Amino acid sequence: MNEYDANPLFACCSKQEVAENFSLAELLNFARQGDLQKWLNENFYDSDAVKLAMIIKRAPTDADLKLFVCEVFDLPLETLSTNDAADIAEAADALNQKLLLTDDRHATFVRTQSELVKAVRSGAQVVYLCGGEFRIPLNRGDMTYIGSENALIEIDTEDDLDLDEREIVLENLQMYIRRPIVFRAEHSRNLKILDGSKKSLQSDVSPKEILSVLRGRGKFESPEDFKQRAEKICGAAVGVALFDEKDYDFDAAQFKFRPQWDFSYISVLKDFADENFSVKLAPEDAERLCANERKLKIFADFTCLGDKPAIARLYFAAETLGIIAIENAAQEKISSTESFTGSSSMFVGLGYGLDIITLTGVTATTMN
Repeated sequence: MNEYDANPLFACCSKQEVAENFSLAELLNFARQGDLQKWLNENFYDSDAVKLAMIIKRAPTDADLKLFVCEVFDLPLETLSTNDAADIAEAADALNQKLLLTDDRHATFVRTQSELVKAVRSGAQVVYLCGGEFRIPLNRGDMTYIGSENALIEIDTEDDLDLDEREIVLENLQMYIRRPIVFRAEHSRNLKILDGSKKSLQSDVSPKEILSVLRGRGKFESPEDFKQRAEKICGAAVGVALFDEKDYDFDAAQFKFRPQWDFSYISVLKDFADENFSVKLAPEDAERLCANERKLKIFADFTCLGDKPAIARLYFAAETLGIIAIENAAQEKISSTESFTGSSSMFVGLGYGLDIITLTGVTATTMN
């Protein structure tokens, strides 16, 4: 019998399973014995394993380990004893104080956009962005933003941007630039720039052509000509999606996500977007995607169903993993909605929104 057979920890394949099957005290013992670090490595939580190794190297207190375990396994505070909760709060305060001492300016830790707004308004000059997606105020200078937990910021401006001139410094962040601009940030460090300015995969696809197809078959256009015209629209950018580690289903090996549609004709799909769209990805590929490209454009290939336009497939074009087909779990619900009342020669935004995805989705795959 090897150590994996003897230790019930290694029978778990997800953080949720670990949290459900072991107490905080048991997890602390696993951490002290080195088993927890092995489990994290074996289950592709490499960054967490590195953090734990660094903590163990510092000869941590129980409070330090409790803080780490509760953060990694998302243990709710109400399930902890009074002593455990007090230890975790003490360790968190000590960590915050340690980080504050590394900079003599006013530093604040935020996890949401609203917390960021409050921090900036209160005069913070150093802001630690913890996870999630943020939009920073570009008109506010003498600011430093430091990322942790794979934080991402979005830049949505039509003007060229010189962060050095504005005295804005970014550290340890992914940055999604929405529009084609000239960008300068020589004083920033460990900054990964994601180019979201690409309008389509095909340079000759224009919004005018897309809208023309969305109006449906012309009065003097044959069905064959309309189909040919519709199927020329390939690689049209129709939205974006943000990937979050919390949205990965380890057992199903898939990311669930909520699209942010760019065009009004598809906006009605927001009603169906919650947990209705996903991509199949192995754990190692999901980790690579989160580490390198957390926010991706959604592209569409068009076709038609009779006189009406339709989207043949939705997919991502990731630099990290190549083409990733999107699985539409809302397929049946959307297809069964038959409330389109406009004529085929008239563009009705919400009407086409209901009919925009009506073909059987392609099984999600990853192709390099």
